[in-house]
Amino acid sequence: MKLIFSTLKKVLFWSYERGSWQYDVMCVVILAFIIFAPNRVFEQHDVTAPIILRSEEIGSIDPANLEQMESKLQQITGNRVAISRIEKARDTLGEVYLIYQK
Repeated sequence: MKLIFSTLKKVLFWSYERGSWQYDVMCVVILAFIIFAPNRVFEQHDVTAPIILRSEEIGSIDPANLEQMESKLQQITGNRVAISRIEKARDTLGEVYLIYQK
């Protein structure tokens, strides 16, 4: 058991001498991961904040109609938006809609 922990410690802290077979194996494992890993591992995932709109900005559109809301947001932001959910909230100025993107 001690042998396993000492080996894991050496691998984790990269303690093997350069040129040793253990060092070479670790380098090959890293290169294999880079070459054979699926592309989705390296894709950058955008974290989007909710879009906040007042009821005056929405106008006469029913917030439950996602297609109309998406087209309205496209007009406002200039970008295509895919809505996952809408929450209705209230602040000191009135009704506010929190719109979450997919």
